[in-house]
Amino acid sequence: MKKIATLVLLLFYTGWAGAQGMVNGKLLDTQTKKGLYLATVTIYKAADTSIVTYRLSAEDGTFKIPGLPLNVPLRAIATFTGYKVMRTDFTLTQAALNMDTLWMSPDSTSLDEVLVVAERPPMTVRKDTIEFNAAAFKTLPNALVEDLLKKLPGVQVDRDGNITVNGKPVNRITVDGKAFFGDDPKMATRNLPSNVIDKVQVTDDKEELLRRGDDNLNNVGKVINLTFKKGVKKGMFGKAYAGAGTEGTYEAGAIANIFRDTLQVSALGYINNLNRPGFSFSELMQTGGMQRNTDVNTNRSVSIWRNSSGGTGIRINDINFGGITEYGGLSTSSGLGLNINHSPSSKQSIFGQYFYGNVKVDVKNDGYTTYNNADTLLRRSEKETAKILINAHNIGLGAKLRPDTLTNILAGINYMAGTTVDDRFTLVQNTNSVLGPLSDGGVDLDRDNVSRNYRHYINYSRLSRTKKGRRLNLNHQLSWQLRDNEATTHSLINYQYPQPKDSLFDQLRNEKVPTLNVSIYGNYSEPVIKNLSVRMDARYEYEQLTNTIRTYARDGSGGFTVLNNALSNRFERTSNSFSTAAGLEYKNKKLTITPRVRYQSQRFVNRLVSLPQDVVQQLNTFLPELGIVYGKLNIDYRKEVILPGYRYLIPVFDNTNPYVINNGNPDLLPAIRHSLQLNMYTYDPKLSLNVWGWARAATIRNDVIQNILQQDNGTQLVLPVNAGEGKSISGNGGINKQNKFSQRFTMNSNIGFYYEYNENYFSYNNQLSKQYRNNVNLWAGIGLNWNDVFEWNNNASYGGQKVRNSNKTLFQSYDVTSYEISSEQILRWPKHIILENNIAFIRNSAFVDPSLREYVRWNAAVNITMFKNEAGVLRLGVNDILKKINNTQVILSQNMLKYSNGNVLGNYYMATFTYNIRPTGAKKKVGGQSLLLF
Repeated sequence: MKKIATLVLLLFYTGWAGAQGMVNGKLLDTQTKKGLYLATVTIYKAADTSIVTYRLSAEDGTFKIPGLPLNVPLRAIATFTGYKVMRTDFTLTQAALNMDTLWMSPDSTSLDEVLVVAERPPMTVRKDTIEFNAAAFKTLPNALVEDLLKKLPGVQVDRDGNITVNGKPVNRITVDGKAFFGDDPKMATRNLPSNVIDKVQVTDDKEELLRRGDDNLNNVGKVINLTFKKGVKKGMFGKAYAGAGTEGTYEAGAIANIFRDTLQVSALGYINNLNRPGFSFSELMQTGGMQRNTDVNTNRSVSIWRNSSGGTGIRINDINFGGITEYGGLSTSSGLGLNINHSPSSKQSIFGQYFYGNVKVDVKNDGYTTYNNADTLLRRSEKETAKILINAHNIGLGAKLRPDTLTNILAGINYMAGTTVDDRFTLVQNTNSVLGPLSDGGVDLDRDNVSRNYRHYINYSRLSRTKKGRRLNLNHQLSWQLRDNEATTHSLINYQYPQPKDSLFDQLRNEKVPTLNVSIYGNYSEPVIKNLSVRMDARYEYEQLTNTIRTYARDGSGGFTVLNNALSNRFERTSNSFSTAAGLEYKNKKLTITPRVRYQSQRFVNRLVSLPQDVVQQLNTFLPELGIVYGKLNIDYRKEVILPGYRYLIPVFDNTNPYVINNGNPDLLPAIRHSLQLNMYTYDPKLSLNVWGWARAATIRNDVIQNILQQDNGTQLVLPVNAGEGKSISGNGGINKQNKFSQRFTMNSNIGFYYEYNENYFSYNNQLSKQYRNNVNLWAGIGLNWNDVFEWNNNASYGGQKVRNSNKTLFQSYDVTSYEISSEQILRWPKHIILENNIAFIRNSAFVDPSLREYVRWNAAVNITMFKNEAGVLRLGVNDILKKINNTQVILSQNMLKYSNGNVLGNYYMATFTYNIRPTGAKKKVGGQSLLLF
């Protein structure tokens, strides 16, 4: 430990030792005599033109550059788009040098034409484009584009590979201006090596701006364009890995990508029993092509799970890719995928993809649920075992066309077919704190679910050639879904209250739900006079849904052929919804005001076989909207009418679980919601400081809540009902700061918060209570990097939840706190050796068992790199060194506390070898240590 501390201090001292001098000055325009904002001042060593550091000028043109070596010949080069390059040589003989005023002359010549390659600045601002010189940001020999992006000021990359630039998300990445593997950002960042990249260019996503139909740049993401070095236009890259460990653990997989000018082909396959997907979410989105199916709509359904035990899981369009899903337990997952993308020009991009996913889940779970009612506590204890098997196929095709500079067309289709077989057995015991045991027994539930899903979309955007600001956007979507669910329930329950009896229960319940949704949407913008435009939009949506429920009891021969009419029905919903809005947009410098009025007409016809007449929901309403933009601040207000979901309307008992029986209510009213939202972000490129935040407030009337009727024998009847007015307030904000003390020593820090307040009703045994919930989360982190040899990342988070009830005599309150403190260290020394250590302390006051309430999660690994360009990596790792990881969850809701403790993949040792294939055509960078590929 003493040696490690000494090494850390030595690294820090070495990083600071050369940073002893500083220069400052001011850049002015020779004609206007005004300061030049965001000009780049780069300091080079005069002997070999290697970059020492750089800074951007402030609004008045001033600059200050610390961290410069003394008594070394240096060269300062100031660059600014549209101006001649300014060069000056100097040597620092004292701690500070004032260069006074430096004059720059306007010049139409391109910077690239007057700068030699070695003098290109690290960063250049060109109107709405920020350009980074990749060679100025040192990366390791086998580093990826993602590692390069992490070094760029203003760029943040999270652990899932999602990218933000100056607080805005990156929607897509292009290569040499063309679509690359369907424009999915992570396809490039997680697979392309950094040493083939010449420039990184960042611009606003103008295509998203067109689709939105407004000019608010605050609401659109970014696009990154990577330019290859000369000679790098085709190649192959990918990786293959295989590993085995103790406790029967294993993993294997491969991903291969081939690109040749305009054609990209990728394939992947994986299998593991490590409670996680074979590849990251990023890689699944890349090669699976899921990103491409939703460039213009929200049809993609994505869920990602994580828990404190380290398990992860992913579901994309109802395909499960392993890990801890809502089922819990231990997972074995496998998958195969193929993706083809053809971009013959910047005006055309065509893609196709196929993916197959398989997941096997083994669940063992002990838990209980308690309901408090005055001095009475009902406790339902459950011990559950389950086997789940999931299979799914997904195929998609799409195209992106740009016939001319004014027109964009996007189109795509997707089809998914999946099955889920879920067999579970649960031992249940119900106890009343006053009456004692109520019932006990076992429930055997087998479910076979079949899903089919077809989607297609097309989007057309057109700008006017003759009138600036005039635009038209049209969008069409169609989706057809089929859910065919079959559930067989066999249970034997022993009731002790109110009268002792045994109940044998056998039934087969089949539910078939085909659904068709079609929508057409368009918006149009027309400038009227200076600073004033008219904006209009219209949307039509059609839905046809049928829900057929058939419940059967056993016949004399043991088969399920006896139809139970009381538990069977057929529900049909046909809906037509039309809305149109018109408003004015006033713009004056930083201020934009857009008042709008929306007319909404909805007609839902609900038909039940068991009812003599249809239930018709019809609304015609005028809804106000207001949008205000001032600089980086957005303010939006709107009123909405929300019809209840169709499942809440079906008056048919669902007793698949005989302990919790649900029913519907066809008399539900629509909910009325008013909402106000504020969001802002700001980024100071000079300080590398990003500040962001949002806040929301809403009121809702006639919200749908569940009325729980507790029966004497411990079973529950659940009926949806309308409640009074509810309120909610939430806010989220944070600060991210990057400090670059020198070219070798950087620090990233962040701090943030989330707060939520909810005030709504719940009903238990027809006793209504208003519940007040406060949730707060705080987090902070700091990361240090010394020359990519040593990284030290530290994070801390705190969560608190308080629940209060207006009916204090019947329902108790809850106070729960949790926090996690984690630290990660990575040491790339000596050469070819990478040491990893990750330790976290976790505490949750909601856990009843003191041994589970707080624990330490500790993982570590050593990586050995080998072969040319360090393409091979052998990883020897250990998971849960202290054998403390658990899969415990506590859920607080209304007057309910639900506790569960499931099986978990804990301590194991594993050795994994990974071989990385890199494209040819680019020279290897000199120097640096190795970097493990995850």
